[in-house]
Amino acid sequence: GRSTEELVEAGNYAYAHSCVTSENFPARHFGARRVREIILLEFDHDVTSAEAMAEAAQLGLEPPMYEDALYFGIEYPDVQRERPVVFLHDPWFGFFGRRDVLCLWSNAGRRELGLEGFDDPWSRNYRFAFVSPQGRLGAQERFFSSRRAIWRRWTSSGPSAKRSVREWAHM
Repeated sequence: GRSTEELVEAGNYAYAHSCVTSENFPARHFGARRVREIILLEFDHDVTSAEAMAEAAQLGLEPPMYEDALYFGIEYPDVQRERPVVFLHDPWFGFFGRRDVLCLWSNAGRRELGLEGFDDPWSRNYRFAFVSPQGRLGAQERFFSSRRAIWRRWTSSGPSAKRSVREWAHM
């Protein structure tokens, strides 16, 4: 499998945070090919990480791993140009004790991979990537009126993925 540095390079970012390295985010290899279905949640109001995670859990979604951000950025480079995508994985304790998570965004048309504070509030501009257990969702987008969370279905691919399969992510 590829190292974190190789995955970041494959993402072809104009900027990648200098702390996104194998030392801080070692790319884990799980032996056999894994299927990961990525769902993006968006809200019509500002939320905290806890609120986004609670909504995802209520919808039957699971938290992502940081590798999901790396593979998603490689496979779907234009998604982050629309609006930022946050991956609420187990936070990394960064400088000065801040808990950080990977985030994909665009700055002046340039794709970037960065770190954002897990404990900071998130504006309604952010979308949150979660993982659907296999076979739980249909192919259509789903809208929820209770909190107006919107599911958007995407995939990210790992080292042995076939790009022609769009419903699932392989790691």
